[in-house]
Parts: sequence; structure tokens; C-alpha cells
Amino acid sequence: MIELLVIAGLYTLRLLLKMQWMTTVIFGLYMLVRVRIYRKRFRQIKEQKLRFEEACEYMDTFLYAFVKEGKVERALTDAHQVLGNGPMREAVEEGLDHLYMVYDDSQTDIMRGALGRIDREYPCERIRTMHDFAVHVESYGGAIDTSVDLLLRDKSRWEKRIHITMKERQKMFMDVVLSIVASLLICAMILYLPVGSVDIGGNMASQVLTFIVLLLDDWIFAQAQKYLMVDWLQLDGVRQETNRQKVERYYLYDAKKERKLSVVMAGICGILTAWALYAGQQVWAAAGMFLTLFMVNQHRIGRRLATKKLIKNIKSAFPVWLMDIVLLLQSENVQMALVKSQEHAPLVLERDLEILNDRLQIAPESPEPYHAFMQEFQIPEVHSAMSMLYALSMGNSDRADQQVGELITRNLSMQDAVETERLHNRNSGLYLLFLAPVVTASFKLLVDMALFMLTFLQSSGIG
Repeated sequence: MIELLVIAGLYTLRLLLKMQWMTTVIFGLYMLVRVRIYRKRFRQIKEQKLRFEEACEYMDTFLYAFVKEGKVERALTDAHQVLGNGPMREAVEEGLDHLYMVYDDSQTDIMRGALGRIDREYPCERIRTMHDFAVHVESYGGAIDTSVDLLLRDKSRWEKRIHITMKERQKMFMDVVLSIVASLLICAMILYLPVGSVDIGGNMASQVLTFIVLLLDDWIFAQAQKYLMVDWLQLDGVRQETNRQKVERYYLYDAKKERKLSVVMAGICGILTAWALYAGQQVWAAAGMFLTLFMVNQHRIGRRLATKKLIKNIKSAFPVWLMDIVLLLQSENVQMALVKSQEHAPLVLERDLEILNDRLQIAPESPEPYHAFMQEFQIPEVHSAMSMLYALSMGNSDRADQQVGELITRNLSMQDAVETERLHNRNSGLYLLFLAPVVTASFKLLVDMALFMLTFLQSSGIG
């Protein structure tokens, strides 16, 4: 069936773009190979969507079951009964087998091992957080209802964001396909201009260019398809976008050393600019002046760009870390929650979190450690959340639940805004792919117009 569609499409392209048989056969053989790849990719797209839906169903079932008795075994058993046949149910079954068959570890380690089977098959930050919470509560106790409500609200927002992103990407993918079709129709227009007996369809240059344009359009289609092949479980959530060396390099920045380097580089550019002026090369001299000005300030520009990138990563990581804090607060005080949160703290927060905990050991009742957390970046959301954590640490039991509720609501709103913007930015590549066929079609039109004019002049006896 697919092969017949390929043949029909090739015949349509041959008529539309006046492709010769040799060009048509070569491109047809190429497309027979590519179609098999595309079929495999579309299966992967379907599988990734199914994995996401299974994970969402598992999280709902696990949390609603866990809130009844506070037992991991009961939650996994209910999830196994509710889930349909598939990879997620098999992973849950492996987890249950681990619970029932391992005896030589502590109960906490056995639970971690069982849930770890699911974490490996379905790597997702929210599933890991849910599992860590369940193990912690069953092992050490703590409030369940508020935490489960928080996890369900967070999961609901996350699921909604991903579904919106799926629809947006599917729509933008179809826009790319339509853009490719429209660009090919535009390319065909000039081949059918009613100007006497002028026909450039058989010109070798036009045939080669047609083949190249088709290859480029195929590449554009393949790149757009990759946006639908992503692992939706890992698309939304904090990523270690900044490695440890870059973070350390930022904090070890030596302003004096970088300033000296800027002066040296600007001096070299200044000498070259002076030589260009002496030689009468006005264009090179003007370029040298701009380059010299840039080199004088390159350390400031680099620092601002690094700070901007780090702030972006902090805004993405902070709500995820704050989620861990809120969950820990159900069974721990603020200071202990901050200490335990270091285990899974995002890389970009590790340094300041360690400093915060060290300062709290020295002055546990002082507000300064909280206010100094990430202070140099001047992020209002971070400052507001840390002020609220300090208020909680001072212990007003009458308003504690209300303060935690405000912290939860604020954190969910902050995370929703950050992730929505980040997902929107990650879709921008599809818009560029939507414009790409216009570029390829424009280039072919220019060449075909030139060939058309040459052929017309030659047939008129002018050229």
C-alpha cells in the first residue's frame, strides 16, 4: 500500500516538476528507502505517546491507592490491576516480584529497589519524586493527604502542558508539510508559463536543481518529524543544562584577570586598526574600530551572557527543588527538609544550598541565610519563597498549614509559567523549518527564471 502511494506521488511530482524518467527513478529508489524509515519513526511516535499516557494513568492510580493506607505494596497492587497489558504493567509486575522475593535488605531498601525497576523503565522526574515520597512516608511517617494533593495537582498541570505541546507540535508539523507542498507548487508555476515553445523542464541544470530541492525538502520533513519523536516523559522538567565545570567556572570568575585579557586583545585590534588607517583601508579600519570596542568590553558581555543563562537555569530548577521541600515539610521541620533536599538538588542550586545549610547550623534562627540564598541573581520568586520558608521555620502553628498552602500554590504557578515558556521556546525550531521550504523554492525560482530568460532569448535569436 505504501509503495503504491510512493509511486503515485512520484508520478505526480514528475508531471508537476517535469522530471525526466532518470531523475524520477533515482528519486523513487531513494524514497522507497526513506519511507521505511518514516514508517518506523511514526511507530516510535505512537509508542512515545502511549508511554506517556500509561505513565499518567500509573501515577493517578498509585497516588489514589497510596493515600488510602500509606503502603507501597497496596499502591503497586492496585496499579497492576488497573493498568492494561503493556510495558508499564510489566514494570509494575517486576516491582511487585522484587517486593515479594527479596528478603536480605531492609524494608526501605526493598521498596526503593522495587520502585527503582519502574524508574529505570520510565525515567521521569515526577515519577521518581512520587516514589521517593511514598518510601519516605511509609518508612518515617508523615502527613499524606496534603502531599498527595500537591503531587496530583502538579501531575495534572504537567499532563496538560504536555498535551498542549503535543497538539502544537502536531499542528506545526502539518504546517511544515503544507509549506513543502506549497513550495513545490510554486516551483512548478514557472515551468508552465505559456510563452511560445520555451520549455526549460528538460534542461539538465533544472533537473539537477529539482532533485536537490526534493532532497532538501525530504531533510526538512525528517527534521520536523523528530519533534514528534521525543520522550514526552522527559520533555518537561528540570534538566542539567549546565554542567558542573560551567557552574564552577562561573563562581570562580576573576574580573581582574578577564579585564587584563580584554585590554590585551583590544590593544592588538587597535594596532591592526591603526595599520589599516595608515594603509588607507577605510572599510577594514571601520571594522577594526568596532572589533576593538567589542574586545574592550568582551569580559563584561561574556559575564552578562553567563549570568543570564544561569538565571534561566535557576528559574527552571528552583520550582522542582521547592517541590521536594514542600513534600519533606509534611514530616520534617524546615531546616531538616533543607538538609535532606540536598540529595536530589539540581546541580545549579547545589553550591548555594550547601552554603545555606552551613549558615543555618551556625545561626538556625537568623533570617540572613534565607535572604542570602541566590541573592546575587536578584530573582523575586526565589526571594519570596525563601522568606516564606523562614516564616515557617519560626513556627507559627496556627498559620503553618495556611503558609504551606500558599507556598504550594505559588510554587505550582511559578513552575507552570517557567515550563510553559520553556516548552514554547523549544517549539521555535519547527517555525524555522516551516520557513525553510520557502528558501529552497526561492533559490530554484531564481535559477529557473535565469534559465527561462536565456532559453527565451536564444529561441528569439537575440542571445
